[in-house]
Amino acid sequence: MRASKPSLNLRAFALSTASAGALALLALLVPGCGHDGRFDETLTQSPALALGGTENPVVAPAANPSTDAKVALGRDLFWDPILSGNRDVACASCHHPALGYADGRRTSIGTGGTGLGAQRTIAPGAPTPNRNAMTILDAAFNGLTLDGPSTALGAPMFWDNRARSLEQQALGPIAAESEMRGSAYDAEHILPEVVARLSAVPAYVARFERAFGAGPVTADGVASAIASFERSIVATDASFDRYMRGDATALTAQQLRGMAVFERSGCGGCHAGPMFSDFELHALGVPDLPGAAHDAGDGRNRFRTASLRFVTRTGPYMHNGVFNTLDDVYRFYLRADDRAADPQLRGVRAPRGDDAADVSAFLAALSDGTVDTTVPASVPSGLPVGGAIR
Repeated sequence: MRASKPSLNLRAFALSTASAGALALLALLVPGCGHDGRFDETLTQSPALALGGTENPVVAPAANPSTDAKVALGRDLFWDPILSGNRDVACASCHHPALGYADGRRTSIGTGGTGLGAQRTIAPGAPTPNRNAMTILDAAFNGLTLDGPSTALGAPMFWDNRARSLEQQALGPIAAESEMRGSAYDAEHILPEVVARLSAVPAYVARFERAFGAGPVTADGVASAIASFERSIVATDASFDRYMRGDATALTAQQLRGMAVFERSGCGGCHAGPMFSDFELHALGVPDLPGAAHDAGDGRNRFRTASLRFVTRTGPYMHNGVFNTLDDVYRFYLRADDRAADPQLRGVRAPRGDDAADVSAFLAALSDGTVDTTVPASVPSGLPVGGAIR
């Protein structure tokens, strides 16, 4: 979304489901302000800002339409450590429903690790990923802005947008040495190895045939199934979504104040649209973790604007998890005037005090939707569900 548009886009959408007095107040709708220069939160209801429904449905690519069989197969694969080189880590190891489909750590621990979340450990000196695990919650909506959705095969993935589509993203961790591959296989041979393993499990052969028809197990099928499952992990009934569909009681008075502070503080310059992200890359000058090598992101020190969906349930924050709390993030942005890393920062005035508490309350309204948190009792390979996470 272009930065010139306010994140809640009052000019375009205020009339869609506004309350009875909205027409009389339309003259107040200079972007984000009322008589006193404050954002008038009573005029922001708009289905176009909610997830799901007819305005913003989950869209699968034409080449990979969603089916129950694909979603079921993808769920099995997501939880099965058979996909990892050492058979000890699954997608769910770093994207667990108990942790908002993230892992609750600053940076993840992949193959060779044991435990879950903050208790997960690995042997000293073993290679580990250097980035924070993004939640897969609502990743089906990646690329969705007020300009409309990206194509399902063009949706940006990862902190540096290096992959496009959930299908392309799904195989990345399997091939990464520090995530799922380990050192027993190189990047060229891990996917053929995974396909051979799956092909040797009759239950998987049957599941692939139900999902894709007669034919061999393939790496593309693995990616398509996992992507189909991830597209099912969405929440479209958060308090914010219900409010935007016209339920004036869905947000508390504090959350409404927080929405006002969020807008007038300039947060919506980047955290925009239904996903509260412009999905663009920005250089913010986020500090490195102590003792960690510098991560240059896309090569120009830029990282994608993280969605604020489920943000209160998926800390720590930033690409390296350097900030443990939202208050830490607010304090970082208080220094925005001192940094010229990105022009977008010049319009940011970070909340503090009661304003910060109100913004956090508003962000909780983006984070309270219901989502499937089912953990399967077993996986077709017979390996421990989720790998060595218990």
